[in-house]
Amino acid sequence: MKPLSLKGHDRALTRVRINREGDLLFSAGKDKSPCVWYIENGERIGTYDGHNGVIWDIDVSWDTQHVCSASGDVFVKLWDCETGEAINSIQTPTAARSISLSYSGNLIAFTTIKMTQNMASLCVYDKRDGAQMKGENQPTFKKSLLTQANSCVWTHLDDTVCIGGNEKGNIHQYDIRKADDIVNFNDEAHKFQINDMQMSVDQCFLITASKDKTARLFGARTLDCLKTYKAERPVNSAAISPTRDHIILGGGEEAMKVTQTTTSSGHFEAKLYHLVFEEEFARFKGHFGPINTLAFHPNGNGVISGGEDGYVRIQEFDSDYLKFDYDF
Repeated sequence: MKPLSLKGHDRALTRVRINREGDLLFSAGKDKSPCVWYIENGERIGTYDGHNGVIWDIDVSWDTQHVCSASGDVFVKLWDCETGEAINSIQTPTAARSISLSYSGNLIAFTTIKMTQNMASLCVYDKRDGAQMKGENQPTFKKSLLTQANSCVWTHLDDTVCIGGNEKGNIHQYDIRKADDIVNFNDEAHKFQINDMQMSVDQCFLITASKDKTARLFGARTLDCLKTYKAERPVNSAAISPTRDHIILGGGEEAMKVTQTTTSSGHFEAKLYHLVFEEEFARFKGHFGPINTLAFHPNGNGVISGGEDGYVRIQEFDSDYLKFDYDF
């Protein structure tokens, strides 16, 4: 495995995303400018400048035309992917914590945090409605939340949004066509806070990463827990391979405790597990702090990781992995 190590952020990484074609990498961190890179050689193409606070999340549309970002400066921005210009800015009552573009690329779902008298919320905006994007019209969908949601993801095309992230480890699913109530829920998904949620390519499965030192696989429609992957330290991110029955998870000792631990005892490696048998079969090192975000390359032959150390690592799998066949 020959990794590329990219340094484009001054502070910790919060999210890495890859476009559908697999040639561009988008990264966001606790500094104020998301970056875009060529995956092939690790060259930074440019940055998206306009935010004045931490970027908690970022996403890219299926056609790589638009990028959206959620920031702590109480703004959600929609960018032109090629030029880097901000097309729209949506002001939120509190910091935006997570964001996700729908499969058509037309709907933007994001969550905001609870602060003072403002409730946490889940909002869906239609980028085709100019008045809505300017704040003149009400959003397509808005739901007040009793607890904070650290992550949101579209679970069924443009119909349902799944959120998770509160301290109790709950997962809730909403149908944006029905503003009345929760469509589906799992209040025993995790014991502690959910840090990340990602969908499989075929939209059948949802994987979560939690502070309770586990990652779990759920059915995307039913939210039933199917598999549990155990780690030695809190799990910050997990992803499902698009081509093989493998998952990857990463995390490590909390950032504030890093100075008290060595890299070996901190468990800062990314770990590969078999999706069905829940067994770890490989791991790779590189980060000297917790791994905050992970993403598989669309061809399944590599993985991108972003850490608390401010580095993005592009890890291409070697021939041993490509030839690896799990022995039943």
